[in-house]
Amino acid sequence: MFQRVSSFAIALALSACAGLAHAAYPEQPITIISPFPAGGATDVLTRILASRMSTALDEKIIVENKAGAGTTIGASYVARAEPDGYTLLMATNSTLVTNRYLYKSLPYDPDAYAPIGMVGIGPMILLSNNKNGFTKISDVVSSAKKRADPMTFASFGPGTSSHLAGELFKQEAGVDLLHVPFKGATQALPALINGDVDVFFDMVATGMPQVTAGKLRVLGITSKARLPTLPDVPTLAEQGYPSFDLSAWFSFVAPPGTPSDTVATLQRALMTTLQDPAVREKMLTMGIDPRTGTANELVQQIRNEQPVVKKLVRQANLKPQ
Repeated sequence: MFQRVSSFAIALALSACAGLAHAAYPEQPITIISPFPAGGATDVLTRILASRMSTALDEKIIVENKAGAGTTIGASYVARAEPDGYTLLMATNSTLVTNRYLYKSLPYDPDAYAPIGMVGIGPMILLSNNKNGFTKISDVVSSAKKRADPMTFASFGPGTSSHLAGELFKQEAGVDLLHVPFKGATQALPALINGDVDVFFDMVATGMPQVTAGKLRVLGITSKARLPTLPDVPTLAEQGYPSFDLSAWFSFVAPPGTPSDTVATLQRALMTTLQDPAVREKMLTMGIDPRTGTANELVQQIRNEQPVVKKLVRQANLKPQ
């Protein structure tokens, strides 16, 4: 009897200890994978959020860059990670929507991640170098139609929001543009400044500093309405393309199979972060509108965008690689 009671007591104690250990998440540093190079808008945003979430979780958060292949390198790395809440992904619309239509076989399942929450959404700006002398969208269109060789446009990489913006612009304006993909804005911007490419749809956070420095010109913005932080930059819709409305968005996801209580802890930290006035101000300065941080909003965003992107990819005649 004594042995039986003792065994039960030991098992109960071990169970209680295990429960306490599980409830203590996080117990070690968390790594967030940014699928773009350091210094780009996605990387900067990730680090802003990581700093505040670290405080909310009372644990260190490390941001690690795994760039390339239209975010598939970073995305596949996280998909294979242990589902313990210690490896997360800053996922963009490229990762969770566009790539499924541009790759014959993805090294990850975009529907398998555990959704943490929607982070933010923001338009892009169309940039040109000073060598072309463009000051408005009509200058780009006119030049593209006159040139014997195709005008070139840079992007963050195949399937990224900047790539789709260029493809949409080609359709709307009826011009021929040659896509030149880079790993991120930190590589595309020097090429644009040097005149190696003609135009580039970039995020506000990385593009506008180059405009302010006099190295580039901003010709328009991809949202339906002007940004309050950039009141003098006209939209493409204002300049003759009323249906042009395209933005990049950002979210956090965890590896498939991550426990629901771990995801819930991360969701609370993200929502707290996105409600912080200092964080919101930084995001708005970057041209990114903070979202709710909820998984439901992220899931709905993915569902709503799939048919739109699928149609755009088909109309642009982009063949899966």
